Amino acid sequence: MFVGWIRPDLKEDIMQLSKEVVCDHYSCLQTYISNKSLCFGIYDELKLVGFISAFENEKSIMINNFCYTKDIDDAIKMRLIKLLLHNTGFKQKPVFILTNEHEKELFSQTDFEEYTSFYQAIHQGGKAAFNFSQAAAKSISGENYLGIANQLDIKAFGEHRSHYMTDITQRPSSLPLCTSNGYLHSYALGKTHIKIAPWIMKTSAYSDAEKLLRGVLYHRGLKKIIAFIPTAVKEITDLYESYKFEFQKTYHLMYLHRPPILNLEMIYAF
Repeated sequence: MFVGWIRPDLKEDIMQLSKEVVCDHYSCLQTYISNKSLCFGIYDELKLVGFISAFENEKSIMINNFCYTKDIDDAIKMRLIKLLLHNTGFKQKPVFILTNEHEKELFSQTDFEEYTSFYQAIHQGGKAAFNFSQAAAKSISGENYLGIANQLDIKAFGEHRSHYMTDITQRPSSLPLCTSNGYLHSYALGKTHIKIAPWIMKTSAYSDAEKLLRGVLYHRGLKKIIAFIPTAVKEITDLYESYKFEFQKTYHLMYLHRPPILNLEMIYAF
């Protein structure tokens, strides 16, 4: 197999890959457009069977896509990971990624360490079991969404992420919601799932957080909703549980060089 630079026609290739594995094809494409030097693939002859990408923020580098077909062995995955790290290593910025259990072991072999753990929280879908008035909808309508996001990201992540928010996160299926105390972004991940990412709140803004969660359940609740939430913040896990989210798997935030600067009490969805 070939492991290296992305070949032309990524759009068609990544769409085909997303039919076989869970893959955020929009994020893959937008990250590639943003910076081709941090995107690499695995090819079985001319077929794309694996993809990894990273986005460079002001003070950190986030590996935001890592997907592959089930028949790719660990040695090939390691070649892909090391190729990306070779292109990020000279920057000496902290590099981080959210991994599943198996990927945690792979990244540990390249000197990544665990920072904290996250639950994969899933709402199975269904009609909202609460009233949601027009006044409530208007109060979280998303006006000044990017302004609120820019203010809170510096406190939650220790850096500005405006380019990531506008270039990678936002897309045609986006539903941005906000109050003066926080913002929630959700988008379609395929035809059957919605993903909440990111969702950031000021500390001690529980009532506004509940209002935003009600909003996304009201607008999106007929589909399955996925979010990755910090396991260590009881206020956040309690809120999800109170709205019938199930915690199905544990994921791990791994870092290289030095830990990211995160305020986990503000991060309701990563």
